[in-house]
Amino acid sequence: MIGLAMGAAEVVPGVSGGTIAFISGIYERLVNALRSCTPYLFVVWRHHGFGAVWRRIDGYFLFTLFPAMGIAIVLLAGGVGYLLRNEPVLIWSFFFGLVLASVWIVYRQISRITT
Repeated sequence: MIGLAMGAAEVVPGVSGGTIAFISGIYERLVNALRSCTPYLFVVWRHHGFGAVWRRIDGYFLFTLFPAMGIAIVLLAGGVGYLLRNEPVLIWSFFFGLVLASVWIVYRQISRITT
């Protein structure tokens, strides 16, 4: 479900799927999974096999997230394009609300850290 929402956000110019990842709480996991994709994986594969590489990159997570994003982009590109042309206030308000929600979440996390 999060992958679909991230894909939908990627279709809108100026809006990032990273915002959805942040709001949904998977941002850190996503960054860590992507950060582990380095040339060193070839060494891991040679010494420990594909299973070790799959675990290192959090393969199940990425394998479910990226196809869902791709499906959303393909299915929603036309609809979001239509909304941007015909209902711009509605679509921009929705995504602006997502950005505001992410600001609120960051504020809460900062408040917890400083108190």
